[in-house]
Amino acid sequence: MTELEKLKRAKIYMNQLADGFDPISGEQLPEDTILNNVRLSRCFFFVSDILRQVIENDGNAIRKTYKKAVLPPFTLSNDLRNKIEISSTPTMIKHFTDRINSLIDDSITQKLKPTAFTAWLMKNNFLCEDVVNDKRRKRPTKSGLELGISTEEREGQYGGYLAILYNESAQRYLVRNLDQIISLSSGD
Repeated sequence: MTELEKLKRAKIYMNQLADGFDPISGEQLPEDTILNNVRLSRCFFFVSDILRQVIENDGNAIRKTYKKAVLPPFTLSNDLRNKIEISSTPTMIKHFTDRINSLIDDSITQKLKPTAFTAWLMKNNFLCEDVVNDKRRKRPTKSGLELGISTEEREGQYGGYLAILYNESAQRYLVRNLDQIISLSSGD
């Protein structure tokens, strides 16, 4: 059996599963089987369509590249700036950035990235970077500590790491300097 024939058979099996039939016996699958789940059925149809495309391309995978729409840089009106939630407990920059991004429509403007904040903080000597065990790690400088940036040892999926946390005062400082942060991140 050639590879193309195997692909054609796999497509038939996917179609049969998607339609609720056992591809080996041809019998209808019981209603209560997981294979009759709507999500799985959609998945089977999706895989079947991919296989169809590969078969039509003589067994070669088709690579589609999707161009990401170029959106205007991040902006935030003064009204929305006043709605930025400042956490009373120290928070990581990702969570702070997520709260800001929740205020915008990311289908019409780019999101603000956490790296915009860290780059600005490094440029203004609130954070610095060290190399520890061949890994670059950021940490607050003396000015950063005074601003309200702290660190905490945490355990993650890949072991221990040093979390950088921003207290209420540091978060407010970042909001006050948002124009400079946005400007630096967009290359102005």
